[in-house]
Order: sequence, then C-alpha cells, then structure tokens
Amino acid sequence: MFLRTADRVYINLGEFSAYTFDELFDGVLSIPFEDFMPKDAKVIVDGKCVKSKLFAVTASQKIVKKAIMTRLSKVYKTSLLPETGEEFKIEFAIFKDVVSILLNTSGVGLHKRGYRDYVGAAPLKETLASAMVLLSDFYYDKQLIDPFCGSGTIVLEAAKIALNIAPGLDRSFDFQNWSKIDKSFYQKAREEALDKEYRDKQLDFIGYDIDPKAIALATRHAMRAGLGDKVKFEVASVKDLTLNGSFGTVITNPPYGERLLDKAEVSSLYKTLGKAYKNADNWSLFLITSADNFEKDFGMRADKNRKLYNSNKECRFYEYFRKQKYFRNNTTKE
Repeated sequence: MFLRTADRVYINLGEFSAYTFDELFDGVLSIPFEDFMPKDAKVIVDGKCVKSKLFAVTASQKIVKKAIMTRLSKVYKTSLLPETGEEFKIEFAIFKDVVSILLNTSGVGLHKRGYRDYVGAAPLKETLASAMVLLSDFYYDKQLIDPFCGSGTIVLEAAKIALNIAPGLDRSFDFQNWSKIDKSFYQKAREEALDKEYRDKQLDFIGYDIDPKAIALATRHAMRAGLGDKVKFEVASVKDLTLNGSFGTVITNPPYGERLLDKAEVSSLYKTLGKAYKNADNWSLFLITSADNFEKDFGMRADKNRKLYNSNKECRFYEYFRKQKYFRNNTTKE
C-alpha cells in the first residue's frame, strides 16, 4: 500500500541447496504450499538460474511446477488438480546452487499505480519517478517543474508524495484474491492510507512538453489520479523555460538521444536547459540521462551524481543544489 519505489513484495517460502534435479524436486516438495493454495489453485512458475550447476531454466521450471502439484495432490488426497481457481505466481531463483522459492503477493509490478492507462514514448516507471523525487530536495510548498514531462509521471508522483497519497491506493494486489488470506489486513491498510492524506494542500507543480499529445495524456492521467485540480500541464518548449521565484526544483527525464531525437538534437536541448538554469535564482535541478556528455552540454558539473537504472538502461542521476537552504519558516541560510 505504501511502497513507492519497490517493484514487488514476495513471501520467501523456502531456501535450500540443490545440485541436481532430484534435490530441486525434493526441496520444493518439502514446502507447505497448502498454507496458501487450495486444491484448485492455478500455479504459474517462472524463475532464473545464475552461476549454478542447474542452469537450464525451462527444465528447472518444470521440476518446480511438478513438485508443487505433487505436494498439493498428496495434501488434498486427489490426483485431479484442475487449476481453475485462484492464481498463484511462484518464482524460483537458483544462485550459486542455493534455491529460493518465492510467492508473488503483488501480481503486476507495484509501478502500476492505476492512473496510467496509456503511456507515451519512452515512458518512465512510476517507481523510478518516485525515487527521483525522493532523492531531490523538493518542498511541497514551493514550485516544482518538469520541462520534459511526457505523460506526467514525475509531476504526478511528486504530488502524491506531497499530499501523502499512498501509491497502492487505487490498484489491487494478487493476495486479495486468495481465500486463505485474512482480508481485514488490506482494509486496515487502506483506512490508514486514507487517514494520512493531506489533499487540502495547495501545490504549484507543473509539467511542460513540446508535444500536445503528451500534454493531453498527462492531463488525462492527472484526472484519473484525482489530481486534476492540484497540478498543471502545458504545451511549451524548453527554449521558453523561465525559472522564477526565489526557490524551486526542476526534476526531469529528458530525451537521451536514443529512441527520441538524435544526439545532436539532444545536445542542443541540454545546452538550452543549462542556459535557463544558469539564470535561475536559487533553484535546484535533478535530471536522469544515459548521455555521456551531459555535463559538458549542460555547461556545469553536477554537485553530485549517482548511478540509476531506467528499466535496463544504465543512467546517471545528476544533482544540482540551490545556493541557499530553505527552511519551513520561510527563512534562508547560505
């Protein structure tokens, strides 16, 4: 309910060493799957093998599935397992001959918040957008701008953080469909999430993009997230970007010069953004890109940078801090 940057939540059902398929079968067979699964459970198995004697993923997958069904057959005293009931996703990981058997309680990844029904080109996952916001120094009562907002994910995740809206509030999870799980736990978590919201806060969060279709999509997502009156999205070029006010934060995921635009065009965008930032009065800027020459094009070395991954793409997260620190009593300090 409250995890903003996690991908999934698993229950670790068991761990054991296995060097042969027989040992893999016996290890899985010893796990009490019946604690979660009824006899008509639909079992889906996936996994990976890394640096292990058992390296054939497909064969290991079949062994794990066979052991689970054998266990359920013995426990429920039936040879007929129709697999027409509740769905259970089992993942195995065999790393250096140690097997972990995991039960996926989330279902689809936790980045699926529920408000993004369509995505634009080169979409940013909600979990990564949240991580970027949490790594930044943004304040809910100061302006936040994303000059390359695309479908609006960074702005919307920032608004959810500022208003303390739980990221899992508008979606469901696989465990809710399991008859052996007490549903009251979910209801308590949902009530807690609603109690902790601060939807009466006023925000000055805005996203810009040169593509009208992207802005239309971002606006749609804001309405679906219940944030239509909290954030704004406007069609605008980075060439027209002005950073006004004494304090504010830019958080953005610009084109990298791979899927969108070519490297020369992206280099020009970075230079334009750098010029706008140089003229800003005490703004901070946080940006993710895989471009090697970003700092050169931007015209400034970052105060800090760290490695982040956008999907499987290795990127750098560049951090430029404002000259003054902002305190909630509206005083400033060098």
